[in-house]
Amino acid sequence: MSAPKLHHYVPQSYLARFGRGDMVRVRRRCPPKTHLSNVKNVAAETGLYTITDENGAPSTAIEQELSGLEGQALAALRRIDESGMPPAAGTDDRELLCLYLAVQMARTPRKRTGPLFGRNVTDYADGREVDLALMTEYLTHKHLGHPPRKAEAQGAFDYYHGTRAMNGGNDPTHDEAVAVTFSSVTVCIPHYRARHWRLETSRKPIFLTSDAPLVLWRPETPRDAYEGFGLENAEEIRFPVSPTAQLVLVHDDGPSVEEVRLSRVHSCNQDLADTCQQVVVGHPDRHAALDKVQLRRRGPTLRFDSGPGFRKKPDGTVEPMGDILHMYTTRR
Repeated sequence: MSAPKLHHYVPQSYLARFGRGDMVRVRRRCPPKTHLSNVKNVAAETGLYTITDENGAPSTAIEQELSGLEGQALAALRRIDESGMPPAAGTDDRELLCLYLAVQMARTPRKRTGPLFGRNVTDYADGREVDLALMTEYLTHKHLGHPPRKAEAQGAFDYYHGTRAMNGGNDPTHDEAVAVTFSSVTVCIPHYRARHWRLETSRKPIFLTSDAPLVLWRPETPRDAYEGFGLENAEEIRFPVSPTAQLVLVHDDGPSVEEVRLSRVHSCNQDLADTCQQVVVGHPDRHAALDKVQLRRRGPTLRFDSGPGFRKKPDGTVEPMGDILHMYTTRR
């Protein structure tokens, strides 16, 4: 039997938990419309995990490994359904879902934006010199959709040429981008393991999911205009597990199960919509929750900045360290 060419970055079995059979209702960013879809056509990309093996032949070994993990995780999610509780700390199911969440964060196309940024710029340049003017053009018309600040264009320019210099004058390959993104998995697992897990439930089955279902959240702050945040400083890590429940991982202790108000569900659904790649997913027969969320034309974007950096010395004084490059992904 031939290996599948269409690789899912969100498991079909997981998406099906939010639908009827294998059918779900999908709401897109662009074009802004809602339609019915089979889960096999959602959150998928041709050859996403195909790499080259030691013999130079295409390999789908990663896709096959992911399929095995997905089956085990589905069983763990069903045990949450049956028990009405999140898996306890130290249990096999907790460890399995720590791995599952770490892999889910690593496997989306968005995570390859950084590693593949240079390759995309080179393709856009099509033989032209990648100078600051061309980088500004690329950011304006392709990456951002609006003109960048000078510091952002400079940061992107420095990142492009810096990564190529470290790679022998070449852009990272597809295989290298895959390796870089999945190398983050083992680093991320301890962050999930260290948190308190809470199962939030809703009396109405209106939790949605998306093509980027793992949501990092913190309250809005003016710092969102110039910096991002990650697993360590996210106040909540959310993962919807069914239309009636979501896992929420927090730093502090508290209840392991909590029935939340519908306003909380709608707020979480909107945060999910803000951070999705392209689509939000819900039940074919329950339109209201899906219709309620707002979807911007563009989602979270990799941003760059370049400016003077400072380091704090052991005696408490601060010294300049020259210009530094800052990269982050926007909240929405």
